[in-house]
Amino acid sequence: MVKEEDIQAIGAFAKPHGVKGEIALTTDYDLAELQEIVSEDLCIICEINGILTPFFIVSYRQKNASTYLITFEHVDTVEKVNYLSGKTAFFPTKYTLPDIASSEDDGELIGYTLLDNRHKVIGQVKAVDDRTLNILLTVDYQGSELLVPLALSTSIQHHTKTINLSLPDGYLEIMHNND
Repeated sequence: MVKEEDIQAIGAFAKPHGVKGEIALTTDYDLAELQEIVSEDLCIICEINGILTPFFIVSYRQKNASTYLITFEHVDTVEKVNYLSGKTAFFPTKYTLPDIASSEDDGELIGYTLLDNRHKVIGQVKAVDDRTLNILLTVDYQGSELLVPLALSTSIQHHTKTINLSLPDGYLEIMHNND
């Protein structure tokens, strides 16, 4: 049985994503890093009807810098995943969490290469404006400074220093012509 002193908060569940039991988890931790420190199957604990319940991850993918889309064992419908919506996500205290400052320091993104939906290079991040909740990346795009919201990122690969973006059609042209 999981006890309250055996867990630590790592984020919160948002809403279901799609119709096959996927849910969004907002966290400052990198799930790939958490997977590395766990020797068994990665699980996230959530309180359901007053009982701390482990949910074992089947798959996850990074939606943006602080959101993951997760599928759990035996949670394969929107109805089942709705029980997690809005609840705090916990991780066992028996594992030492990585330093959160290294995961949430947006300044570390300077020098990363931005790629659009078609894996075309947009440019390198020159600056990060994190003064508001809408974090903006400054990129040198075809000789001009272009601002790109970090919220448009679909994944960040720290090992290759790349950020994949899902840009709306015409975004680059509109933003580039506004100089």
